[in-house]
Amino acid sequence: MRKFVSILFILLCAGFDASAQKFLDDLTKDNQGEGKVTVSESSEIDELVNGKEAPEQPTSITATVPATEEKKPETTTRVEASTSTGTTTETTIDTRKKVMKNSHKANGYRVQVFSGGNTRADRVKAEQIQGALKVAFPGQPVYTHFYSPRWICRMGNYKTYAEAQKYLKQVKDMGYKQAVIVKGKISVAY
Repeated sequence: MRKFVSILFILLCAGFDASAQKFLDDLTKDNQGEGKVTVSESSEIDELVNGKEAPEQPTSITATVPATEEKKPETTTRVEASTSTGTTTETTIDTRKKVMKNSHKANGYRVQVFSGGNTRADRVKAEQIQGALKVAFPGQPVYTHFYSPRWICRMGNYKTYAEAQKYLKQVKDMGYKQAVIVKGKISVAY
């Protein structure tokens, strides 16, 4: 039994070694609808990896990779506002996630607009509220997170309680009566 296992192990290792030598050969297959990548290696590397003599010049091998990468569309929201004269103006609001560069964490305040449960419906509701807040307050950051066991939607990075209170009043006027001010870590630009 021990000899059988040893022989089986040796045969498996030999099979893996044979397939490793054909790695770059498999990449050279030309498939329609795929991009091309060129791999160049010196003769010393080919000799070391494959154990065979290579041509004097560096080998150029073409490999294929799928060329079906799609760009994600930019997310924007168009808002139409009518004025007292009856004309409508159209404004574009960027609702993509923004990252504040050159910032650090500090103690501050945020307006918590929504706190739900851990269901998918609560997640959807938190994201809908996030979209509404981004439309109403385009200059303010809005955060939707899952803090176990609930989905939370918070807005702003306010250094003072008075500043947070000003936005809290505006949020409550929008109809979010459950909104409160919470203390925590905020992102502050340097």
